[in-house]
Amino acid sequence: MPQLPKPLKRHSFFLSESFQNAFGDTTLPATIPEADATAKDDTLSDLDRALETLTGDVVVLGGYRGSVLRSTKTNRQVWVPVKVGLNIRKVNLEVGLGPEDEERMEETIYPSGMLKNIGPVDISKRLFKRLRECENARTGKLRVWDYGYDWRLSPHLLSRKLNGYIENLPSNQGTAVEGRGALVIAHSLGGLITRHAVNQRPELYSGVIFAGTPQRCINVLGPIRNGDAVLFNEKVLTAQVNFSLRTSFVFLPEDGFCFINKTTGEEFPVDFYDPSQWAKYCWSPCIEPALPALSARGGALGSLRELSGRIPTPLRSRGNSGASDTRPSQSPTHSPVAEAARRVEVANDRTLAPQMGTLPGGGSSGGGQAQQQSPAHVADRERNLAYLARTLEETKRFRAETAHRPEHTAANAYPPLAVIYGKDVPTVYAAHVASREAIACADAYDNLVFASGDGVVLAREAQLPPGYDVIRGGRISTDRGHITMLGDLEAVGRALLAVKRGRRKGIGLGLSAGATGLRRGTKARAGSAGDSSPQ
Repeated sequence: MPQLPKPLKRHSFFLSESFQNAFGDTTLPATIPEADATAKDDTLSDLDRALETLTGDVVVLGGYRGSVLRSTKTNRQVWVPVKVGLNIRKVNLEVGLGPEDEERMEETIYPSGMLKNIGPVDISKRLFKRLRECENARTGKLRVWDYGYDWRLSPHLLSRKLNGYIENLPSNQGTAVEGRGALVIAHSLGGLITRHAVNQRPELYSGVIFAGTPQRCINVLGPIRNGDAVLFNEKVLTAQVNFSLRTSFVFLPEDGFCFINKTTGEEFPVDFYDPSQWAKYCWSPCIEPALPALSARGGALGSLRELSGRIPTPLRSRGNSGASDTRPSQSPTHSPVAEAARRVEVANDRTLAPQMGTLPGGGSSGGGQAQQQSPAHVADRERNLAYLARTLEETKRFRAETAHRPEHTAANAYPPLAVIYGKDVPTVYAAHVASREAIACADAYDNLVFASGDGVVLAREAQLPPGYDVIRGGRISTDRGHITMLGDLEAVGRALLAVKRGRRKGIGLGLSAGATGLRRGTKARAGSAGDSSPQ
């Protein structure tokens, strides 16, 4: 017969008895050329190759605002149905400020899995489809779990719940070391929760892929002060609601970097974990309403303090003047193409990712609802301050507990870790202000500085903290934006291959597995061929 295309050569039909009978020839070549023997592997994608050997438990979880929330009473979605975004249905996502309020939250609202898409925007829908339709999943060798969590609650509580879930999976029921542990694919905030959970119980995990997981993300400051919109609805995520969400504070930088003098370039470090500075710099109207915008008044700030006496005014983000910012070492080129890309990413990320600036079309990133309201009286302010002080203290402790633990490395307890990050979309890096006092003004977020990232998380902030090792071949960049990152199936496939390869070498199996010192050499290998470095 004439030479056949390679895809047809691979088809099982050519080895079947029906084919041989049909053509009256039952003979096959005595030897198969090496190229033909490996043709199957050469034509498979990275994800397909990973799925050929992937077995056990795989858990996928989303990030901030990335899980479906339902009413316990009616089972209807409260986050995020289209009807809510179109102002047809009213929901209340605010969490009470007492510790008991979140402990009892499932009496009213419960999570029911990862938010996989918003209309045509794919978050993880295709990934779940590919995982569940692969051969190993159909035969029961691979079990795919869709894990949802209430992203509004304390990160400590979420970490405890995740470990409880992972502990009860089939892969953690046996005594065999080799097949123990679940492989977790965690997006954004889900990665922070997972990293904390791994530090508590590393033996429950066979590998972790962190996708767009930030060490910090100052974008959250906008919604905390200004509120945020869900499609056309500005009443769901008001400033008051965002203030009540415990996870809103987990992204705040501990070094206090955010504000830069727009003339001299001097940095104005602040302490985001000091409640008194929240009052001083007016970061939330639940503590102190912002001062009038300097650009709108034109007077000296000291005079404004004396004359206005902190009169509550509407807080609005009037626009990202990033195109006028000049910081060559940090900001990307603001060409029309780059600006268009940024606007597209912001539009796609609007519902799930907090944004500091204005949205395409001139709409404000937050409504004027909670912004126009000052605390009703002194008792409310004192209650809010007490909640803020407790939450900031717990959040700082949580962040400290996500840091690298040398004893886990020494015991070869950490599972193989991979990172997927973006570096092609301009991402908020800092805010230009006229002076330190201007941080308290309503227009403090109007003049933003951008650097390389995924549109929400900076490329360098999406890396693991110091001390952690990324498995060789497991540092992978993608051109996708933050929300659609798991839609890059090839990037996920490469990460899965790296994690599985590391597990086969004994990473995370303990000293008894004969892998002593293996983890110590991982960092040196991570920067070699096959890895990409963040820009």
